[in-house]
Amino acid sequence: MTAHRMHSIRGPARLRRTGVVALAVLMFLAACAGADGSASPSAQEAAASAGVDAARPDASNAPSIAAPLRMLPGAGAVAFDPSQPRVAWAAGEEIRMLDLAQDAESRHPVGAWVTDVGFAPDGALWVIAGDAQLWRDGAVACRADVELDRLLGIDAQGAVAAGYTHADGTGMLRRQIWLDASCNVSSEQTDPVPAGVSDAEADPGAPLRRPSLRAPRMSVPADGAAAPTDWPKGARPIAVSADGRWWVIEDAAGRALWTRQSRP
Repeated sequence: MTAHRMHSIRGPARLRRTGVVALAVLMFLAACAGADGSASPSAQEAAASAGVDAARPDASNAPSIAAPLRMLPGAGAVAFDPSQPRVAWAAGEEIRMLDLAQDAESRHPVGAWVTDVGFAPDGALWVIAGDAQLWRDGAVACRADVELDRLLGIDAQGAVAAGYTHADGTGMLRRQIWLDASCNVSSEQTDPVPAGVSDAEADPGAPLRRPSLRAPRMSVPADGAAAPTDWPKGARPIAVSADGRWWVIEDAAGRALWTRQSRP
C-alpha cells in the first residue's frame, strides 16, 4: 500500500482503527486494576513516585521543609511550652522567653547562672540555677534549697532533678531528687553514675518512677514527625515542640529557632 493510498482511506477502515486503539486502552486499564478495582502494586508504586497518595488521589503528600526564623542569642538549655506556643531558653543569669504566636520576647533575670529549664504541662517553668525554682507568670512561685545541675523529668505532679559531685575512690556521684509542685523534696537517692559516663549531660539518671514524667526536651514530637533533612550542614536538633512544628537546632553559628512547613 502506497503512502498516497493510506491517506485516501475513509469510512469503515478508519472506524476499525479507532476501535483497535480504544480496545488497547481498555486492556491497559484493566491490567492496572485488581479484581476489587484497586490499583495494582505497580500502579501504586508509580503514584508514590509521583508524590500522590494512591488511596486518596487528591491528598497532598508534599514533604516538609525547614525554615529559619531567628537566632536565639546566648541560648543554653532550651524548652518548648506544651500548653501554648512558647519557647524558653537559658541565657547566662536570665531566662528569655519567646511567644511564638506574637513574636514577642521577654527577659527574666534570675540572679544566678541558669543551667536548665523545662515546662510543666500547665505552662509553669522549672528553672535550675544552683537550686530548683518554679516560675509562674514571670515570677518565682517556689524554690527548693537543694544544689542541682539539670532536670531529668517533669509532669503535673512535680519534677525530677539531679546534682553531681565527685567522691575520692568512687568518682562521679549523682544525687537525684523528686520535687512536688510546691518545690518540696518528696524523696531522693544518691548513686555513682554508670560506668563509662564522665559527663553529667550524658547521664541517663535513675528510673523516674512515674510513667507521666517526661524529659524537658522532647526528642520525638507527639505526631511522630521526623526532623526535616534540609538543615544546614552539620546542624543537630536540640529541642522540638510537642506538635513537631517548631525546632531549635545548633550549628556553627549557634542555636536558632526553625519551623517545619509544607512545600508549596
